[in-house]
Amino acid sequence: MLRSIASGFRSVHLIAGGLLILLILSFLVDWSGEPQRSGESPLVVLSEAEDAQWIRLPAPAVTDRLDRIYMAESEPLRAQVLQNLGEFRAAYQQLAPSLEVRVAPGLKSRQRLAERLGAALSHFGLGRARAGFDLALPGQARPAMLARCSGRDAEILRRLLAALSPYLAGDVLVQFDDSLRIDEIGLYLLGEPRFNEEGVAIFGNWE
Repeated sequence: MLRSIASGFRSVHLIAGGLLILLILSFLVDWSGEPQRSGESPLVVLSEAEDAQWIRLPAPAVTDRLDRIYMAESEPLRAQVLQNLGEFRAAYQQLAPSLEVRVAPGLKSRQRLAERLGAALSHFGLGRARAGFDLALPGQARPAMLARCSGRDAEILRRLLAALSPYLAGDVLVQFDDSLRIDEIGLYLLGEPRFNEEGVAIFGNWE
C-alpha cells in the first residue's frame, strides 16, 4: 500500500515537472512557432482575410518623448537590425527575396527613414529604397504603412518585417497580389512617423 502511494506521488511530481517545462518553453516561443530571438519584437496579426491582413509592429516600451524631426538610429538598434537581417538572409538566401521600400512624397523625415531601411536591406542584398511612387491610393483613410506581396510569400514578408521591427512600430496593411514575384515585395511608408530618442519610427493616428 505504501509503495503504491509513493509511486503515485512520484508520478504526480514527474507530470508537474513536465508541465512546468512546457510552460517555460511556451514563453520562449513566439507566434511563428520558432524560438524568439533576443531583442526581436514579435509581430501581431490583428485580422486576416483572403486578400489582405493587418499586422502590428509593437511599439517600444518607452514612447514618452516623440518628435516629428528625424532621429538617427542608436548603435544598439542598428546592430540588432543587422543581426536580424543576417539571420533572415541565411535562412532564405536560396529563395532570393527582395523588399523595395517606397515613400509618399512630402515629408523629409519619412524619406530619411526609407533610406535607412533601404541601406540595411541592401547591406545583405535583400532590397533597397527606391525613389518615386507607383501606387494609386485613396485620398482618405489610407494606412500609415502598406505592404504588398503574393499570398504565397506572406510568411517571408512577415519575417522581413520582424527583422526590421526594431526600426519601426505601427500597423501595416498587407495586400496580397499573386502576380508579384518574391523579388517584388513592397513596403510603402504613407503616414507621418514620430521618433523616440533611440530612433525608432512610430506610425500612428496623430492628431
